[in-house]
Amino acid sequence: MKKLFYLLALAFLAFQFNSCSNDDESENISELEESYMSIENADYINGDMPTATTTDTLDGIDMSTQVMNGAMNYITVVTEKDVSNFYIAIKGIDGYFNYVPTETRATGAYNTYVIPVMISENYSGSSTLIIGGQLDNGTIMTPVEKILTFIETMPGSIEVKLAFSNSKDVDLHVYTPSGEHIYFGNRGGSYTTEDGEIITYGLDIDSNAGCTLDNINKENIYIPTQLVENGTYTVVVDMYSNCDASVATSWSIVTRYQGELITPTTGVNPASGVYAVGAGNGDHTEVMTFTINDGTRSGSASKVKKETFIPIPLSIMDEMKLEEESFNLRK
Repeated sequence: MKKLFYLLALAFLAFQFNSCSNDDESENISELEESYMSIENADYINGDMPTATTTDTLDGIDMSTQVMNGAMNYITVVTEKDVSNFYIAIKGIDGYFNYVPTETRATGAYNTYVIPVMISENYSGSSTLIIGGQLDNGTIMTPVEKILTFIETMPGSIEVKLAFSNSKDVDLHVYTPSGEHIYFGNRGGSYTTEDGEIITYGLDIDSNAGCTLDNINKENIYIPTQLVENGTYTVVVDMYSNCDASVATSWSIVTRYQGELITPTTGVNPASGVYAVGAGNGDHTEVMTFTINDGTRSGSASKVKKETFIPIPLSIMDEMKLEEESFNLRK
């Protein structure tokens, strides 16, 4: 009887061990997801992309090839073809994503597909993105390659990252607990601490200002530990200038504190939306608020000498936008 009990106990332990091992394996993240990208509602396939059955490629692919880690990077495909599945991979890296489009915007004979690619926080350097797809009739297209270039941004305890799907002047705004408004008209600056350290904060990526297109289609606001205030922050997105009102624009904002996604007080995070065809300018849409209440933060931060503040100079385009905005407010 004791022997039978002993054998049953061993069997139970073996089962538990195998179950835990399987759970651990299921939680493993692929190199593609860990170091390069992920796609919401897409299936990761550990294998080679399906073999093309035609030499034709997908036409009408539009995307920023300059990517920001931890931010969205939209792929837009405008084509006469009816696409049932997209296949997306990084050249030389195992696996690919199978993305079934959940929404298609039809304009005349053309279909518009928007693929929300989230760039990994660990991404750096350059890589080659591969985009293929299968049509409704079963034809598998020959993949297209795009070289991705890493945009280096300043790190911070607070990081707010905006991405949008095409080249328009979409602006990111952050209001701090003390009332400071960080945006293109007040881009931040630098302070010197009592230890002699120079620290910076503010808006370091500002894309397509005044419809002078750089095709980066992203913005970044960062605040280092020493300047983080306890209290409530407000994040706003604004279509400052709809440079081409004939096409819709998808946008996404991701907010992190100390490397982790913040749970907002209002709104959601990540947040996303669409400026429809014909969208006007100056919507100033509140996306989310979040509250920092970190009792340990001030004790570890160096004292900042406020009198040492040096603002980031505004560009000519910044000044022109401020003047135009002031004029519009007076109307």
